[in-house]
Amino acid sequence: MSSSGGERSRSRRPSGLRRLRRRVTRARWFVGLLAFLASSFIALYSRTLRIERTTHPGFADVDARRVLFAFWHGRQFLLAASFRTWGIAIVTAVSWAGEIQSRTLARLGYVPLSASSRRRGFEAILEMKRAAERGHAVAVAVDGPNGPAYRSKPGIILLAKELGCPIVPVATAARRAWVLPRTWDRYLIPAPFSRCLVAIGEPIRAAAEGGITTEDLDRALEAWTAEVDRRVKGDPARQEARS
Repeated sequence: MSSSGGERSRSRRPSGLRRLRRRVTRARWFVGLLAFLASSFIALYSRTLRIERTTHPGFADVDARRVLFAFWHGRQFLLAASFRTWGIAIVTAVSWAGEIQSRTLARLGYVPLSASSRRRGFEAILEMKRAAERGHAVAVAVDGPNGPAYRSKPGIILLAKELGCPIVPVATAARRAWVLPRTWDRYLIPAPFSRCLVAIGEPIRAAAEGGITTEDLDRALEAWTAEVDRRVKGDPARQEARS
């Protein structure tokens, strides 16, 4: 019986190859390499796209450093290369994947904020509040990190009231794109050389006084996304001023 128990114990131990793989993949140099490759891919791939950015006239009336940008998790690919010089703060998870994302965002010019998965809600709000107080605009995937898709969480609304900041919906669209299968957020990747639109919407000023609900934010962001989708598919109307 002791022999059988010893065999089971050994079978549960990671093999030498598995330990080596774990050591390499967790090494800082390897994480840095993945972040370098990811940021390079985003930057280079974005150059194949015909990206137009528009801004609602009402955005000119607010302080761009005192806003909370709201977007859908599945529409974030185009955002990564569109606001690299804005110094925007974004929350990432304290994990191996979160570290890669954090370093990728930093290489692209963003300010990553870390929040643990166990206390993500509380820590995320606290980190975003500190970033906003340091003068950074904050961007939030309002239906992240795990969905359900197109249903915002209350954190951004609580933060807007605490800071007295408006929430600004941001939407992206592409004339031709792929939707990654089996992703909860229906993650959208524009096809190369496709026409794309990144649009900053009208600030929701009522959020600064706590005058909106998650349902209100969902409706505003859904409507703005639908409008941007309609525009990029050929409607010549342009009611926003180009940034």
